[in-house]
Amino acid sequence: MRKRMAALLMTVLLIVQMTGCRKDTGGRDDYYAFINQPILSRIELEPTEAGWDWFGELQAAARNEMEETIRELANDRKTYEKGSSEQKIKDMYECVSDMDNRNETGLGPLQPHMDRIRNAASIEEYVEALARLRGQYGFSSILGGYSVMQDMADSGRYAVYMMYADTLIGKEYVEGEDTREYMEAYFAYVEDMLLEFGMTRQEAARSADSIEGLLRDICGSTLTAEQYQDPALIYNVYTEQKLQELYSNVDVRKLLELLRIDGQDRYIVIDVGQAEKINSLLVEENLQALKDYSTFALLNDVAEYGSAAYVKLYTDMQNALYGITESWDDEFVWMNLTQELLPWDFGKIYVKEHFSREDKEAVEEMIGLILEEYEEIIDRQDWMSLVTKERAVRKLRTMQVKIGYPDEWPAAGDMMQVTPVSEGGSLMSNLLAGIEVSIEDDLDRLGREVDRTEWDVTPQTVNAMYDPLNNEIIFPAAILQAPFYDSGSSQGANLGGIGFAIAHEVSHAFDSSGALYDEYGNYNVWWLEEELAAYEELSQSIVEYYDGYEVMGMPVDGELTLAENIADLGAMTCITSIIGDDREMLEDAFEQMAYNWADVTTESYALYLLKVDTHAPNKVRVNAVLSSCDAFYDVYRIWNWDDMYVAPEDRVGIWK
Repeated sequence: MRKRMAALLMTVLLIVQMTGCRKDTGGRDDYYAFINQPILSRIELEPTEAGWDWFGELQAAARNEMEETIRELANDRKTYEKGSSEQKIKDMYECVSDMDNRNETGLGPLQPHMDRIRNAASIEEYVEALARLRGQYGFSSILGGYSVMQDMADSGRYAVYMMYADTLIGKEYVEGEDTREYMEAYFAYVEDMLLEFGMTRQEAARSADSIEGLLRDICGSTLTAEQYQDPALIYNVYTEQKLQELYSNVDVRKLLELLRIDGQDRYIVIDVGQAEKINSLLVEENLQALKDYSTFALLNDVAEYGSAAYVKLYTDMQNALYGITESWDDEFVWMNLTQELLPWDFGKIYVKEHFSREDKEAVEEMIGLILEEYEEIIDRQDWMSLVTKERAVRKLRTMQVKIGYPDEWPAAGDMMQVTPVSEGGSLMSNLLAGIEVSIEDDLDRLGREVDRTEWDVTPQTVNAMYDPLNNEIIFPAAILQAPFYDSGSSQGANLGGIGFAIAHEVSHAFDSSGALYDEYGNYNVWWLEEELAAYEELSQSIVEYYDGYEVMGMPVDGELTLAENIADLGAMTCITSIIGDDREMLEDAFEQMAYNWADVTTESYALYLLKVDTHAPNKVRVNAVLSSCDAFYDVYRIWNWDDMYVAPEDRVGIWK
């Protein structure tokens, strides 16, 4: 007994010596809280906010700077050259902020399309009304939606993707076990929108019920968010003849002609099961319910650009969904809408003040290091064949890097013109003019070769991304600033900041979806069967690992978040491999990575993200990744009684 007690005391003394007998555990139980508690304790969400994080903080800073530009232009008495960014911004803000004009305009040019939907006397007339609406102004509900994108199997050409139906609040809420309160609020909103449209209370209630019935039926045949990430499920090639067989209740040739996408040798149907369900619903006995569904969908799509009454209904519903208790003031909303409607004009203004050539070169150098390190990581995978490793390395070496802003600005930005109120313009008419420009730009792509230098991300966007169809990573100018990147910070901190973000995006080239595309951006399974089996086994262990984490008592969805989790885990492997055994650099990297993911959200918004976001919650992104990182244990001396501890055999990751 005395020997056991003496051994126990020696163990306690050893622990005290190693921990300095501090009350906190130095992050060994909850590293995210250990690093972020000082800043999180100072963050109080405004009643107008659903959440706070560094992405939002930097985006707000960019938005505020653009607001100063809007104010200056709105208050001066100058006349600017037609088509200049200054003219468009000045006149767009006038259209956005003129609520009398918005109230008077109503649906504007959309009204004839709404009338066609409401007056359709048959399924044929109803489908024609939807096709004319989508063909001219881009809005869809039950049928007619499409998108022109790179062909997944031949990324050098464009293809028409027949998009899925508008599922309104979304499958996750419709079929959720704990979302009844949100569904009740949403269909009260549907009823209120139809009342504002002009229905009687009885008509609106009946229509809302029929819309809900259709929605539940459609969602029952709709792919899950996880399934939409699987190219094997969503890449379904159809000829016009096969489309006619799929949509047997529709004149497909007429539909394609009205949409102006006829004559293509292939059409990609994203959700075949849902398409089959939609076709079965396109029968005369459902006509009124279908018309009501499309009526609400259109009203909902344009509500924030419409009259004051529609804006309030729409805003109140969004606030309820995200747990926001107070709406933004009108000026904030008007400023934000103006920026959203003219993204490239504001992008040109942003880069004049916010782009450092020195920072770009430093980040490019870091990208080079990361790409080289991934080659080493791939080379040491004993479950991959030599041939497959060579293909993977070739994918790294051909990866395109886009940093800052495009060399040539998108033509659609210049094509977009704004007509002021004084010349008969309105917010609705200018919104629709912008959509028409986008449609023409899309249709113009059909039949021509893909230009891989084009950007579809504005420089003022605070984000980063990997595009598998171009095999490229994109880092807009706005993310190249603190806390993600700071030229005055240590190398370790920058590796944990922007370096982790870069490595994360590179890792997407080899996540559960990206790994199915080759170095040219083509959907092409280039793995051996036994390698795919090994990959699936590793992926399943990651799914189960993340399934074990909870937020607010709700489990994280390891399947939904799989691709992002693979990228996070791979990124940390890459960063720590670059740093090696330098404990100080490792500590700086871990701290910066955790700090960058600090966030605060309302409970409602956190629930929303758990259901729809392909990323794990930020706290989990930090703790789960570090608990599977061997270097983290070496730096912080994690023991098996610490909450951050995961046994070596249970630490997950594909790219170790």
